Amino acid sequence: MTAIREQAVLRIRQDHEYMLDLARRIAACCTRGPHVDSCWQCLPESQRTCHADIEQLVRTFVEVTLRHTLFESMLMEEGVPDAHRIPHRQAHLELAERLKSVRVVFARDGRCVDAIEGIGAVLATLLRHFEEYDRRLEEYLLAPA
Repeated sequence: MTAIREQAVLRIRQDHEYMLDLARRIAACCTRGPHVDSCWQCLPESQRTCHADIEQLVRTFVEVTLRHTLFESMLMEEGVPDAHRIPHRQAHLELAERLKSVRVVFARDGRCVDAIEGIGAVLATLLRHFEEYDRRLEEYLLAPA
């Protein structure tokens, strides 16, 4: 059972790295830098390319993050106290709502700058989540049975 839990912790860490990489890639899509107020400042062909890239990356980021939270929730079924499991799952629900908000706004407005900022805010939330919840989850999983 220990080997399975060690593999689970490894997967959690790999997922975290992948999510961080996706967030960095989304931020890097806008070649004009963080001082751009509007996508309309770019040429139309740049807008189309940027929009398509960001749309795909945001979709992937959302799917990977939601799949990751589901995986963690399954890991918390046994051996994780309610005092951790309940707030951890609540944090997952709040994260899902933030992700949904980014997707809805982007689908409605198509503003890449807003999507980049939204993912940046989600990334800050994720980093706190990793520290506050996932580190403790790893400790539960790696603790002797």
